[in-house]
Amino acid sequence: MIRYSFLYRSYLASFVSLAVKAVVLVGVAGICAAAYPERPVRLIVPVGPGGAVDVVGRITGQKLSALLGQNVVIDNRGGANYIIGTEIAARSAPDGYTLLFTAGAHTINPAVYRKLPYDTLRDFAPISRIANSSGLVIVVHPSFPARSLQELIDMARASPGKINYCSGGFGNLTHIAGELFQVMANVKLTHVPYKSAGPAITDLLAGHIPLMFGPSPVVVPMVQAGRLRPLAFTGLKRSAQLPAVSTVDELGIKGYEATGWYGIYGPRGTPKAVVDQLSAAVRQMVQMPDTRERFAALNLEPVGSSPEEFARFLKEDLRKYAEIAKKAGIQPQ
Repeated sequence: MIRYSFLYRSYLASFVSLAVKAVVLVGVAGICAAAYPERPVRLIVPVGPGGAVDVVGRITGQKLSALLGQNVVIDNRGGANYIIGTEIAARSAPDGYTLLFTAGAHTINPAVYRKLPYDTLRDFAPISRIANSSGLVIVVHPSFPARSLQELIDMARASPGKINYCSGGFGNLTHIAGELFQVMANVKLTHVPYKSAGPAITDLLAGHIPLMFGPSPVVVPMVQAGRLRPLAFTGLKRSAQLPAVSTVDELGIKGYEATGWYGIYGPRGTPKAVVDQLSAAVRQMVQMPDTRERFAALNLEPVGSSPEEFARFLKEDLRKYAEIAKKAGIQPQ
């Protein structure tokens, strides 16, 4: 009897010890999770410096740094229409310390490239759609003869394929907008893809190339400064920053629309608690008066969606651009 009593007490003591350790471990895990982020966060921006994605990514990084209490370091990894930087993000550790900031090309690429080194939906944890771009601006260098969209159309019809337009890369929205325009306006332009929008705009400003379906965050200030001439706006509503510039739809190409968006992701497997914390920070960020003011100046509409809302949006956008690519007759590379 004494032996059994001793064994019971030993068993009970061991059980209590294990239970205490388990409670301590759970508590430590909770503290570690609550402490995120404990070190700087890398935000991969899959374009070179100077383009719209880079501009909006830097605003986002700056705001998240303040909200998270850690530096958010911008890591520009341009090339192949976001694919290089996006692959790096997809293969990163899913610990919340490497994030991806990207835009509409993320859901365009599956429609225009035969094979990607990642799965657009499966390999990422959607965090939040940050903002919408209400449209692009069709701009030309001031030396270009066309002073209206109709004059551009007339010139293009008179000399098919003789007018070049630049883009931020094959499959970029600045490319897709041009391809859709050619189909709907019944014209032939020649596409000149760049590694990212920044170098394309540099050549446009220098007069080396005459035409671009330009991202609003970058080209609107240049239009306002008189460095580029606007011919039309690609949204269905006029830009608040360029109210005198008519939409393509208003100018007779009914139903034409090319708009974009910006969003943030983690690699697949990023802990839900981290995703939710980051999504909440983005929603807080887009409600700040100074953020809204900066976005408005860039022709952007703040969104701040939940991870679930963003995931649903991405699926719809994939279907949308598959249909547009088919309509525009784009052959996947």
